This record gives sequence, C-alpha cells and structure tokens, in this order.
Amino acid sequence: MNRLFCITATVLVGLFVSPATLCADVEAGKEIGRLGHIADDFYAAGGKVSVDADVAGDVVVAGGKLTINGRILEDLTAAGGSVSVRGIIRDDIRVAGGKIDIAAEVGDDLIAAGGDITLGSSTSINGDTRLAGGNITLAGKIQGDVVVVGSNLTISGTIHGDVEYIGNQIRLLDDAIIKGDLKYQSQNKAKSSPGATIIGATYYEEKDWNSDSRGFSLFFIIPIVVALALFLLVFPNYSVESARRIGAEPVKSVGIGFLLLIFTPIAAIFSMSIVLGVWIGLTLLAFYAVALLTGYLVGCISVGDWGARLLKQDLSTRGRRIASAALAVLLLSLVAVIPIIGNLLVFILLLAGLGAGFLQLNLIYRR
Repeated sequence: MNRLFCITATVLVGLFVSPATLCADVEAGKEIGRLGHIADDFYAAGGKVSVDADVAGDVVVAGGKLTINGRILEDLTAAGGSVSVRGIIRDDIRVAGGKIDIAAEVGDDLIAAGGDITLGSSTSINGDTRLAGGNITLAGKIQGDVVVVGSNLTISGTIHGDVEYIGNQIRLLDDAIIKGDLKYQSQNKAKSSPGATIIGATYYEEKDWNSDSRGFSLFFIIPIVVALALFLLVFPNYSVESARRIGAEPVKSVGIGFLLLIFTPIAAIFSMSIVLGVWIGLTLLAFYAVALLTGYLVGCISVGDWGARLLKQDLSTRGRRIASAALAVLLLSLVAVIPIIGNLLVFILLLAGLGAGFLQLNLIYRR
C-alpha cells in the first residue's frame, strides 16, 4: 500500500462514514495498530494491520499483512496477503488470504480460503471447519466436522467429527486422531503413519485432481474477496445502496451498465485521437477499469444480500455482510463454470452492478 492509497482511503472514509463512526471503530491507512480495549465493532483497512486489543464486537480487517492477537467477543472477518490469528475468537472466523496461519481458540466455526493454510497445535475449534486452498495443515483440536478442498492435506491433530476431503494427497501423521469417518476423493490413496488413528469408517473414491485449474480459480477469488472487503469498509453506504438499487431498478441498471460498457472505451479512444485529449482518454480508460471491478463487487454484494434474506440470515454488521458477499463470490465462480449460461448470468450481473453504481453516484452528485 502506497501513500496514494492511504490518502485516498482516508478521504473516502471521511466522505462516506459519519465522523462519530469513524472515530469509534474505523481506520484506514498504511500501517494500523490497535491496543487496549475496543467497546464496539472494529473495522480497518491498510497495508499492515495489527489488532492486539480486546474487542467487544466484530472485527473486520483487510490489507496486505494482518496480525490478530487479541480477544474478540464476536466474529472475525479478514482478507489479506498474509493473515496470522492468535488469541481468542469467541464466535466465527472467516478468512481469505495467500498465507493463513491460525493458532487460536475459536468459539464456533472456521471458514478459510488461501494458498497455504496452517492450523497450529495450539488451535482449538469448537465448531465445524471449512477450508479451501493449496497446502493445508491441520493440528490442534477440532470438535466439529471438517471439509477440505485442496491440493495437499496433512493432519496431525484431533478431529472429533467426520472428515471429508477432495484433492491430490492426504497424509495422516502419528499424532492424527479422527474420531468420526474419513471420506475422501483423490487420485492417490491416503498416506497414514503407524501411529495415526481413525475410529470411524474410511471411504475412498478414486478421482482425478486438476490442481492447476482449481489453483487459478482460488487465486482469482482471493484478490476479489480482498477488494470486496476494502470496498465495503471504505464505501459502506455507497456499496450497500448501489447493491440495493439492483433489486429496485434491475432493468434500468442493466441498461445503463450496457451503455457504459460500450460507449466509455469509444469515448476514450476518440479523446486520445485528439492531441489535447490524450490524458483525458487515458483517465477514462483508468476509470473504466475501476468501474468494471466496482460493478462486479456491487453485483456480488447484491447476490450476497439476496441469499442472506432468502436464508433469513442477519446482516446487521459489516462483518456479516462481507461474509455473505464473499460466499456470493464463491458461488458466482461456480456458476461461471456452466457453459454459456453461467458466463451470461455473470455478465448480466456485472452490467447491473456497473449501472447501479453509476445511478447511485448520480444520486449522490444531485444531492
């Protein structure tokens, strides 16, 4: 994160968040560190974010390097390049990152997606665990069920529930104990050390694992989730209101989005054909790229909100909204795999988000 990001983030937070909220629980900058006690929710976005405080509410952080060492009484939602979690999380953890290292006490469920995921020996998870990544290591104690999709899985801890795995290779070390069933789909049979224990039944289905395509999808999803968290943190009102506009004016949003998609690059190219308009054209192209990403993020938020309402889930905090939108990103990545129809649906959603974002900006301007 450079100086330009820090200045931009600070200005945008000032525009879209009320001063009282900003002072209470929102920070944006190049490097952020919090100590002591936080009486409410805490939201932060920056290059390096460190939370060593006791937090009475949710914690939502996004950035390059994230370190969480405090005691959090509600949920933790984190998205970053590298994520390290220590301390005590009383409720759920939802995290996405390139490298994820967790050695914490988790009161409920853990959901994580990343390149390398490590649950240390001091980890204690009282609920279920859902993981997707490249190289995954499970130590410590997990009370609930475990579902893993990843290239390689190594287990050296105690799992009280069932284990389901889809990937290339699963290894059980001497200290591994699975008290439930082990079900796995892989092109290779599990490698089990003599000291490993499986109390339940073992079910194996031979299946090819294409790590390249899955890895590409995963590393596409991670930056999108990071951008999504930053978008909701820095633009809390604009992002949510734009997503709601898709539901209120779907046809108009798609129509405006289509016009922007077609005519913006034409206007940029025309401007660049004029000597004095080169910089205008380049600026239009830069904003065009940002607008496309913003449109997709708005669409993901809209799908996440729709799914949460359908399942009667609570969206009262930004952490829960980020989590629902992140799940929408995963869902849309699966939908996009469907030939023709999948790509068409994602494209229409992109147009709707692009148009809705423009309409919301226009409303802000007129106000």
